[in-house]
Amino acid sequence: MTGLFPNATHLIYLTSADNPKEIEHKIIYSILNRKPKRADIYWFIHVDTMDDPYTSEYKVEHIIPNDIIRIDLRLGFRVQPRVNIMFKKVVEDLVANKEVNIISRYESLASSNTVGDFQFMVMEKYLSADNELPFLERIILKLNFLIKGLSLSEEKGFGLDQANVTVEKFPLIVAPVTNLKLSRVE
Repeated sequence: MTGLFPNATHLIYLTSADNPKEIEHKIIYSILNRKPKRADIYWFIHVDTMDDPYTSEYKVEHIIPNDIIRIDLRLGFRVQPRVNIMFKKVVEDLVANKEVNIISRYESLASSNTVGDFQFMVMEKYLSADNELPFLERIILKLNFLIKGLSLSEEKGFGLDQANVTVEKFPLIVAPVTNLKLSRVE
């Protein structure tokens, strides 16, 4: 599914940041700048490919308890990254251990113990028209994005359920336009 889904009970972002204390600019941009997104809990999932072929483990860090949670999946290179299923298993473990409450925070839904909805946010870069690139660099970047468009999508590669995925475009600005000539006429 492509489009914007600005509000969900649980927003899940795939992060490539190795350091749990870092969040990529594109994720901050998605949450705060473009169309602000509200969620009861923000989840950040990092997938780390390990040398041991059959490693399948996870680590949870409560950055802000019950508000911002990071999950590091450590998967061997032979383990298929079924992030959707693995995420559900981790959440079940966290609920069973009473580390997180996934019941909706809306009073009307909480009274009936309704579990909130989960939405995966996949960030996809595109070459912004706001770049001032030399011809050759522009062609190289366009070829790069063309090849990426033909390859396996991130949501399929990580085994995400298409029904719970929102793909959001993120502008790549390498060389911003600096000398714009524009005159006002009366």
